[in-house]
Amino acid sequence: MTGARHAVRPVDDVWLAMDQPDNLMVVEGLMVVDGELDRDTYVRLLRERVLDRFPRFRQRAGHAWLPWPGQWWEDDPSFDLDRHVREVRLPAPGDDAALEDHVSSCLSRALDRQHPPWEVHLVQGYSGGTAIYTRLHHALADGTALLRVILSLADEELATETDDERPGLLQVGRSALRALPGTARLLRTPMVAQHLLLAHRPASPLSVPPHHGKRAVWTPSIDVADLRELRRATGTTVTDVVMAALAGALRRWLLAHGADPMVDALPTMVPVDLRGSAALRAEDLGNQFALVLLDLPVGLDSALARLEETAARMRAIKDSPEAWLTYSLLEGMGLMHPFLRVHATNFFARKATGVTTSVRGPDQPLHLAGLPITRLWAWAPMSADQSLSTSIVGYAGSIHVGFKVDTVAVPDPETLVSGLREELEELTALARHP
Repeated sequence: MTGARHAVRPVDDVWLAMDQPDNLMVVEGLMVVDGELDRDTYVRLLRERVLDRFPRFRQRAGHAWLPWPGQWWEDDPSFDLDRHVREVRLPAPGDDAALEDHVSSCLSRALDRQHPPWEVHLVQGYSGGTAIYTRLHHALADGTALLRVILSLADEELATETDDERPGLLQVGRSALRALPGTARLLRTPMVAQHLLLAHRPASPLSVPPHHGKRAVWTPSIDVADLRELRRATGTTVTDVVMAALAGALRRWLLAHGADPMVDALPTMVPVDLRGSAALRAEDLGNQFALVLLDLPVGLDSALARLEETAARMRAIKDSPEAWLTYSLLEGMGLMHPFLRVHATNFFARKATGVTTSVRGPDQPLHLAGLPITRLWAWAPMSADQSLSTSIVGYAGSIHVGFKVDTVAVPDPETLVSGLREELEELTALARHP
């Protein structure tokens, strides 16, 4: 099946221009299934459930002058699925460290843009199962779309949800956009715009020039049920709790690396999906998201205080026009000359230490070729000189948190994993013993 030729939308062209050797614009996805998945079976499902449904995965971006100059998505005349699907087997003992080593070895390798810019690694021998590692250029789709493409491989038909059933940043960001232009938010727009322009990233060990070396690590699965008592006692959401734990983990890391304890906050960029919960269509690929700048309260020395402040800042996002403004900025940057576009995107990217992706996946367990899907992650790329990308994905009653780091800035990402786990233990203990 071939796809129609389409112009690359300005907002997608932004990501083609932002590639740099030490921070590639690649969205990374990781899905784990319990049991060994046969390559031929996987390739058949990939063809039937992804390529036939989303012809863009057979296309590459190329420059053309007609009918007007610009980048165009066009079919790759030499498309070969075998070029895009690799099968590897982890060395013994096939544990998390071995999988982290494999993923990390790929993070700084550019995708071949002479062909459709994506690839899949079918990683065998991982803890008795198979890990499916997906790399996809940001111009093709954003992280939320990538996760939904990956989940379209599942045997089950995914149920769509109404917005009221999807709490967290995705919901509040869309609510903020739909509410505009409301009088109250319009009155606040100049102040928020001023904040976006004047906000700056505090000096810290995370603020270093980008380096070629990258590493991915992740925490054990977090059971949502274990957070229920804490959420009831504090009136917070799962997203609030995990974001607060992230702030605590970063505080522990900063203090261990000699950072000024007076640093009040570390800003992170949080993508906000704008598609809603309807089924993903072929024409919905690309980038449909806004960004909000969330200041993680690393300066507070109490875990409970960090949770309360994080929850307050998350609530403030709902009443802010920031998502609307940043979406408009992304659209506008796509119309700029490529030289100006890169400078503009770098200007805003350097206001944050990194990116934090927070996505709620399906609540029900899924299967792929009859094998249970057990864990999911999806990392956004780091732009300009950002050094940390955090993945928070909810799936089947569990939260899966992963970190992608610049190894010069964060040579010991395992301490972030242990710090997040210790923060969650401290918070849940507070709920049990007020």
